[in-house]
Amino acid sequence: MNKEKVSIYIPAYNAEKTIEKSIQSIKQQTYKFNEIIIIDDNSTDTTNQILNEIDGIKVIKNNTNKGLGYNRNLGFKISSNDIVASIDADVVLFESWLEIMIKNFEKNKNIICGGKMIEKLIQNKFNLWRAKYYSQNWGNDNIENPPFLFGCNTIQHKSLWKAVNGYNESLLTNGEDIDYANKIKLNSNFKLRYCAEALCEHLQDDDLNSLSNRIWRYHSFGYKIKKPSIYKTLKLSIKQIKFFLTRSFNNLLNFELSFIYINFAILFKFIVLEHKYYKKNKK
Repeated sequence: MNKEKVSIYIPAYNAEKTIEKSIQSIKQQTYKFNEIIIIDDNSTDTTNQILNEIDGIKVIKNNTNKGLGYNRNLGFKISSNDIVASIDADVVLFESWLEIMIKNFEKNKNIICGGKMIEKLIQNKFNLWRAKYYSQNWGNDNIENPPFLFGCNTIQHKSLWKAVNGYNESLLTNGEDIDYANKIKLNSNFKLRYCAEALCEHLQDDDLNSLSNRIWRYHSFGYKIKKPSIYKTLKLSIKQIKFFLTRSFNNLLNFELSFIYINFAILFKFIVLEHKYYKKNKK
């Protein structure tokens, strides 16, 4: 029986610290990829120089920063094979990731599969906080039709991507995976499948500034499809105040005092970022 041919693409932006490890994990799979594509989204660090020194990959460099939705669609457009996988540039695959994914696929072209990502770097309090509250997985059991699949590690047939008209290119930094899952759920013939045994590791190392920006993008969708209004801005800020106060109370009950500091620091930066975005983009 012939093996299915699989392409994989990585959207990369300023990924000089992790991109080489991500590519190495792809090359070490027990089930080999036939094509490895890296989409450099106009990085300003040494990402492109690093990529130019690695053999066996196809590198696409955008002349301007296009955003995540655009790059995901580009990955499918230029992939040579019908089965297309994707990981983020700060993700390292366990060596059996693709082999497990292919087994779960069952040659069903109407399924998108996502694996379990484990937080690797939890030495500092910011990474510990992220690992507790924003881990990108649905637990230790396989799940049919979870709420969505985290875009950091997925695999699907190109025909499914075409059927739902791809990813929303107005979603520049995050949320494209949630939007994509919602489109899949509109068709009863399509399914999401969470494969908990298909493992990968997250190499993101956050400080307060990077974590605050990440949380703001997550909760506000950080790109705003429509221009914000003062009403929406205030509503979102009030919602986050209630959310972080409740979380801080629970941290206090559990003697997680360092988390309380992080909560209030992130909340302050969240409100500042939201206000800046409103002033810049108000109607």
